[in-house]
Amino acid sequence: MRSETFCLIAADSTHQIMKLEKLILENNIKVRIIPVPKEVTANCGLSIKFDVSDLEKIKSLIQNDNKKDDFDFCLYNVEKSGLKKQITKI
Repeated sequence: MRSETFCLIAADSTHQIMKLEKLILENNIKVRIIPVPKEVTANCGLSIKFDVSDLEKIKSLIQNDNKKDDFDFCLYNVEKSGLKKQITKI
C-alpha cells in the first residue's frame, strides 16, 4: 500500500493562492496547485501542495508577506495511505 504525507495551503480566493504560489516559487521551493480536498473547507477551489520539509520556510514567507497583505489562509497536514486520507489543520 502506497502512503504519502504532504502539506496544503487553502485560502479564500484564487487570487491569494496564485500570489502565494508566485511568492513561494520565487524562493525556490517546489509547490503545485491542486484542487482543495473535499475534507477542507475553503471558499476557493484551489490549494497549494508542498513537501512537509518546507513547512517552516513557507510559514515564514507567508508571515513576512502577510505584514503587507492581509491573507486569510489555513495550513493542513495530509496523510494518505491507500484510499484513506487523514487531514489535520496545522
